[in-house]
Amino acid sequence: MITAAGIDHLMNLGWPAAHSTEHDGWLVRRAAGVTLRANSVLPAGAPYDLGKALDYVETLYQAQGITPCFQISPAAQPTDLDAQLAARGYEAKSPTLVQCAAVADVLAALPTPTVEVNISPVADDAWTQFWWQNDGHGGPAEQAVARQILDRGSALYARIMVGDRIAAIGRLALVDDWSGLYCIAVDPALRRQGLAQAVIHGLLHSATSRGIDKVFLCVVADNAPAIALYDRFGFSTVSRYHYRIRPLP
Repeated sequence: MITAAGIDHLMNLGWPAAHSTEHDGWLVRRAAGVTLRANSVLPAGAPYDLGKALDYVETLYQAQGITPCFQISPAAQPTDLDAQLAARGYEAKSPTLVQCAAVADVLAALPTPTVEVNISPVADDAWTQFWWQNDGHGGPAEQAVARQILDRGSALYARIMVGDRIAAIGRLALVDDWSGLYCIAVDPALRRQGLAQAVIHGLLHSATSRGIDKVFLCVVADNAPAIALYDRFGFSTVSRYHYRIRPLP
């Protein structure tokens, strides 16, 4: 079974920030404020001087217009970091479960798609625009940064077309012998037709030809319907995380 630290490592590689600085055991990630993961500290090791490390992070982030933020999992170091951040005024946000499954088990549980799922190793402008319209936050500048995040790591990109327009998309990050599901989005007018399941099936089926046999995903902890669905497909919770964010003055 993979450890919480191992999961943190996979997620970091699956959604790589534009800039990362190692500081005394911590990975300080920055991407112009686009997405929490790419603009948060991954506290993989315990700093020698916690106070100085916190001051460094806060000074660096604030100088770049980024709200100080930490991704806190069971592997966070030091082990009392969550409590230390709470005492410093950081607020807990976005509790999330990390779930894993064997690709073969998920494919066996998913229905065979009745629509064509197109797979590409790159995200073109149309794919990126559809994702940003459905799941993005910000304007053209933020979208450009998000595109850099997508392009930075190895991945497969799925799309389903209805006529001449995109109906659904998904991204499968490829990290070592693992894969990670991201950016599943369906046209609001075409939801509840199994398109998201078809996207996942298409991505994982393509991954098997590359020797990928394990998959992870993140799901918001209070999204009971999604968790129940993933349980049916063979996923189980192996870790969790939340963010600690320092409110702006």
